[in-house]
Amino acid sequence: MHSIHDYEIESYRVDFKKNTIILDISYNQDKKQLIFYDVFCYRFYEEMPYSIFFDLEKRPIENFFRENKELLIQGQRYAWPIMYDSLQELEVQIKNSSLHYHVLTSSYGLNGWILAERVDIITAK
Repeated sequence: MHSIHDYEIESYRVDFKKNTIILDISYNQDKKQLIFYDVFCYRFYEEMPYSIFFDLEKRPIENFFRENKELLIQGQRYAWPIMYDSLQELEVQIKNSSLHYHVLTSSYGLNGWILAERVDIITAK
């Protein structure tokens, strides 16, 4: 995957109808887009202007459950990310899908993760 280290996040948009998230990023004059397809759920933290990426990492799906257990327990009351009766049921559904756990880290600003089927990094026009 292409490096996005030191790229600034200019904007992002979530399209709930198409299940996509697009992040517009730039480094000097080089502009790219990170496009996440078939997004299941996501969480961003420390959203702020001039956020600078450190890395985009694809982690094992097992890490998603370990790193977000409390969030999933709280979300179950609100049917987030979907309705489920137990964490084990949710885990089976996610593991049986083609979802991947993408973790965004920044040296400054926005951090978070996205569960999506795939991500592409393209040169923006």
